[in-house]
Amino acid sequence: MTDLKEQEEIFSLIGSNLKKKIKCFVIGGSAMLYYKLKDATKDIDIVLLGENDRNYVLETMKKLGYAERNSKILYINKKNVPILLQREQNRFDLFTRIIISLRFSDGMVDRSQLVYEYANLIVNVVSPQDIVILKCATDRAGDRLDAASIIKNTNVNWNTLFKESISQMESVGDIIPLNLYQFLLELKEDLKVEVPDDFIKKLESECEK
Repeated sequence: MTDLKEQEEIFSLIGSNLKKKIKCFVIGGSAMLYYKLKDATKDIDIVLLGENDRNYVLETMKKLGYAERNSKILYINKKNVPILLQREQNRFDLFTRIIISLRFSDGMVDRSQLVYEYANLIVNVVSPQDIVILKCATDRAGDRLDAASIIKNTNVNWNTLFKESISQMESVGDIIPLNLYQFLLELKEDLKVEVPDDFIKKLESECEK
């Protein structure tokens, strides 16, 4: 497990070994650390906007002792899986703009308002509602509990979440509103999370089109 202090130390190590500025985006539990919604995360999830940037970060991290692992073990029957790297107990998932079944959209980029600089590594933290929709795509152990914590402890913009789900459907051609509907309905029914009824109905209506 990695807490915020250790995550920042790792980012500083990577950034000090990069020879040029690289922008990345933290998602999942890594982003939740900055919002103080988790004490620690199993893996550090970052998104690079281009394949060249990901390859450059990958090679830099390998020089620092990180080894590539089989990501299919964690992402069973998933497409567009990340490159998985590990050094001792620290595990990284390196994504590009397609994250499983979702696209890391321009809207997600614009909504990433928290920015931290670690030498040449520029870390942008995705918004809470974007963490939720991305967890709907990754659907790993603990993702529902994390999404529940975000909804309970932050002011989620439901309108933005709805618009992003529709935009994702138009962009990647997947049934994102249905996936999000099922994901949030489980949170509402199983974990007693307060998801607005009108939002659920909007998603349900979109799924029936």
